[in-house]
Amino acid sequence: MKQENQLGAYVKYRRNFLWFLVFEMVLFVVVFLLYEADFAPLWYAFELSGVCVVLYAFWDFAVFVRKYNDLHRYLSQSELFDVAFSEHRDVLETQYQQLILQLLKNKQTVGDIQVRKMMDMRDYYAMWAHQIKTPIAAANLLLQVAEANDTNKHLKKEMFQIEFYVDAVMNYLRLEDLSSDYNFQSCDVEKVVRKAVKKFASQFIGKHIGVQLQIEPTQVYSDVKWLGFILEQLISNAVKYTNEGGTVTIGTEQIHTHTYLYIEDTGIGIRAEDLPRIMERGYTGYNGRTHRESSGIGLYLVKKASDKLGLEVTIQSEEQKGTKVRIDLTQNHTFHG
Repeated sequence: MKQENQLGAYVKYRRNFLWFLVFEMVLFVVVFLLYEADFAPLWYAFELSGVCVVLYAFWDFAVFVRKYNDLHRYLSQSELFDVAFSEHRDVLETQYQQLILQLLKNKQTVGDIQVRKMMDMRDYYAMWAHQIKTPIAAANLLLQVAEANDTNKHLKKEMFQIEFYVDAVMNYLRLEDLSSDYNFQSCDVEKVVRKAVKKFASQFIGKHIGVQLQIEPTQVYSDVKWLGFILEQLISNAVKYTNEGGTVTIGTEQIHTHTYLYIEDTGIGIRAEDLPRIMERGYTGYNGRTHRESSGIGLYLVKKASDKLGLEVTIQSEEQKGTKVRIDLTQNHTFHG
């Protein structure tokens, strides 16, 4: 804070005391005038009192500035976990400080309770996701040995979606603590893409969607599993919003010094007003209102995972013409946290 602001704040803080000094001085002058006393002793008393008041004011102002700066520093912090109070406390300051410390303690207690609740919830969902995969695997085995018919084909499609969403839940929980799940290495982009495409082979066939791969030999230093997870989410969206007989193209392209992996579809596209918010958690936009299977989580997970890996994801789309998602494989940073 500027010095004049501190001085102005100090004057406001001590204004009652200053008005009292002025009143006392006027009172002394009035009394001496009424008694027609000699002003020499009065003037001498004023001088002594003035020196004492000035010395006291300098000391008091220094104490005030120290406290004022401490409070300003604490108020400028976005999160307040502890306070180190300065000395020179009066009775009221002591009471206020005890109140603040009690509030901070209560805040910490509430925060700890919330953290424990969140951890318990995460543990429960993680346990549920692991346990539900057993009956899903059993159901898939039963469908494999069952007689092939249209009903079973639809059941296999739905089982695939269930398993995909369960995996998304598990990965969502892992994303909260991704720092312990890194395994960075040189990745062959084409191998990662082909593995993701193979996983969705039945979905492509079921909707008669053509797949085109236009991938140049490309290596990227990243985590194979999480890069594959990002691709799977994007391919899932491409399949979901591309009508039967459409096309999904996955390839690489070089723009200036940056290498991009892109997923382009001929689907229904995204409205221009939805694009700025399409990666927000829970945001589904117009397509979400017309397609009830939209959750608003897929692209949020893509954004979160790509940020963790230091990859930038951009989306271009035109309604009723298709969508193109680019992943910038040129890492500028890698966030571990």
